[in-house]
Amino acid sequence: MFKLIFKNMKAKDWVAFFGIFILTLFQIAFMMNIVSCIGLLTAAVQNSRTNGTDEILKYGFLMIICAILMGAIEVIIRFIASSAASRVVTRMRSRLYERVNEFAIADFASFSTESLITRTTNDMQNVHLAWLTFLKTAFMAPVTMVWSIILMSKYASSSLTTVTAIWLFVLVAAVAVLLLLVTPKFKIVQKLTDALNVASRENLTGVRVVRAFNAETYQEGKFEKVNTEFTKVQIFTGRALAVFTPLVMMVMMGLSLSILWASAYGIHGFDVKAATEAFAKTNSFVMLASQIIMSFILIITLIVIWPRASVSAKRINEVIKHEVSVLDTDKPVAFKESGTIEFKNVGFAYPGADKEAVSDISFKVKQGETIAFIGATGSGKTTIINMIPRMADCTRGEVLVDGVNVKDVLQSDLRDRIGYAPQRGFLFKGDIKENIAFSNPDMDLSDVRWAAEIADADGFVSAKRNGYDSDVAQGGSNFSGGQKQRLCIARAVAAKPEILIFDDSFSAP
Repeated sequence: MFKLIFKNMKAKDWVAFFGIFILTLFQIAFMMNIVSCIGLLTAAVQNSRTNGTDEILKYGFLMIICAILMGAIEVIIRFIASSAASRVVTRMRSRLYERVNEFAIADFASFSTESLITRTTNDMQNVHLAWLTFLKTAFMAPVTMVWSIILMSKYASSSLTTVTAIWLFVLVAAVAVLLLLVTPKFKIVQKLTDALNVASRENLTGVRVVRAFNAETYQEGKFEKVNTEFTKVQIFTGRALAVFTPLVMMVMMGLSLSILWASAYGIHGFDVKAATEAFAKTNSFVMLASQIIMSFILIITLIVIWPRASVSAKRINEVIKHEVSVLDTDKPVAFKESGTIEFKNVGFAYPGADKEAVSDISFKVKQGETIAFIGATGSGKTTIINMIPRMADCTRGEVLVDGVNVKDVLQSDLRDRIGYAPQRGFLFKGDIKENIAFSNPDMDLSDVRWAAEIADADGFVSAKRNGYDSDVAQGGSNFSGGQKQRLCIARAVAAKPEILIFDDSFSAP
């Protein structure tokens, strides 16, 4: 996880990282000054009858100043940590999004759509929370612990040290058992989150089919099965972690009572002056022991969060590190022709397949010509089409566009020459004009309308109240199948490409 985070940190984030460390040192210094003042204040109160209240006011005022400075530094640390963590996770999310945009069709077989959504949202949130917690606690806890142990040596006795060690051992042992129980469940939670997204998304996108076949009960059963499994795991981890807070409170109270009891037992028989000095030291020791316990709590909080975040970071890194199957060449060449496509003994096999989906495909289409592929469902028509704009690369032979092998040019240059209408019409949320002008957002309305007229879409678009400014719902769900196809054809035509590809785009007139 650190490797993933550090790769996304820039100079400003490293400055924040070390700045938090320096500020934490000042914060702990003020905290320890308060602890030291407690012992002195206790002694001053007990001696106030003879020495007056000047020392009480002095130490009290000093403690107030230190507390105010501690609070101010804490606010600054939280502000810096929140900004730094957000910047790092924002870059990480952008890298993930950019990597997914580079995926070819074969690459999506490694990750479901639902899983990619979970990795971009829920997994990123887990990493963000863990890194934010780390920035706020990773320096504070160990430095406080070490500093407290050093100061405790001034007040320590064998009995007080033994009592403190016993309670710390109880806390560490209990937390170790707790982590062994819940850590394996975090990976299961993320997988079940993917499954919940699958069930929800499938039901929402297929709601018309579900209702047409009265399959609501069947779909509810599928969702209920995943939901129940997810709930059981969440309840288990929730109940296990619910023990954490009472356990910490028990240790803190038990430690304080044990130290006071051991101290009271130790000073039995002392004279008043010796007892007063011992009691003041005991108060300081209790405060320092509490600081050690609080440091353990901070470390344990981070330890509890970290395993789940590590699982999430691994899932994110799997996408970022995934080797894309279709890559740009380092030495692109220039196109030689205009509007031509040629296949030379092309074969294509999907990853892991025993045989090729299409074999020995050879043809050439010149500018102004049209070619149609006719065949049964699953015969490879879409597979052939996908190899032209390099949504997938052939595993054998050559695919040439404008006289050049598609692997020898940049994908962006290749796709600038191609207009594509997919088999399943898809529209983006926005308005009709934005969808048709997808290749060029600055396109004039006259060009948009020209493309719509060619696709026979201008009639139903103009009939709408807002015309080309009419809203488009996500996926184009507020349009019929035929209307979506016509708008997709208009989008392909509006780019004015050399080559037009229609993948069964006329099936719903």
